[in-house]
Amino acid sequence: MSPNTMLIVNPVSGKGKIKNHLLDAVKAFAEGGIPVSVFVTEKRGDATLFTEKYGRDFERVICTGGDGTLNEVMNGVMAIPFEERPKIGYIPLGTTNDMAVSFGLPKSTKDVIAHLKADSVRAVDVGQFDDRYFGYVSAFGAFTNIPYATSQKAKRTWGYLAYLGGAAGALKDIKPVHAEITCDGETFEDEILVGAVMNTTSMAGLIKLSPKDVMLDDGRFELLLVRDPKGFGELCGDAKKLLTKDFSSDSVKLLHASNISFKFDRKMSFTCDGEAGGEYEEVSAINHHAALKLLV
Repeated sequence: MSPNTMLIVNPVSGKGKIKNHLLDAVKAFAEGGIPVSVFVTEKRGDATLFTEKYGRDFERVICTGGDGTLNEVMNGVMAIPFEERPKIGYIPLGTTNDMAVSFGLPKSTKDVIAHLKADSVRAVDVGQFDDRYFGYVSAFGAFTNIPYATSQKAKRTWGYLAYLGGAAGALKDIKPVHAEITCDGETFEDEILVGAVMNTTSMAGLIKLSPKDVMLDDGRFELLLVRDPKGFGELCGDAKKLLTKDFSSDSVKLLHASNISFKFDRKMSFTCDGEAGGEYEEVSAINHHAALKLLV
């Protein structure tokens, strides 16, 4: 029988924990009658390359690692014609694993593997940001660069604490940007501290959206905007509300749209699924409705 599952392994994610589970994963799939071919990444971009080149030869592509690894696999699958795209599975071993939270995946690696063997599939939307795809968030502004600015060594050593340390260090650099934003044809302007185009219930492990507000396959993004607060006290108050799913502040907007574009008064750095996404003065995010089949 030819292998029908492609297993892409990022050996450095999550303090290298996959080394303790790889044999168990391969064995579990084999015992379930699911032959596996293993591909090990060595550098950024390998997961996309492997998926785009070989993905159409498999029924499913499963990756281990963090949200960045899953993002690479998604980009590889999106390069394959729709009718030939394999299903995608995810064994989360990264630092925050926001996508695993949104998909409701178990926290135990053993339970995730059992879940993937059940082959339960749902369609999910995929965002396109310039020429790159993202699964759960494309964001700009204060603190959004911390996931990709934090070194892999710090992540392996300190885990999520490395992100919190980066956030504390970034407080002194908080500065809003003037933005012209168009959502499904409606345009407005504002001074924005943080902006995030989302298709998730969790961002950076801290900001949570209610499942009532987020549908992963409705063809729409959630657009979270935090305006320039009036003083440090209001900033702290807004942060507290965001952490408790309270969007009642005058400084916070939560919108829903399929096509969103931005124009800034200076170049802004974006993050895509926790990785560097480039700098732009003008950029758009487009929703590809139900573009991927995920084992979730």
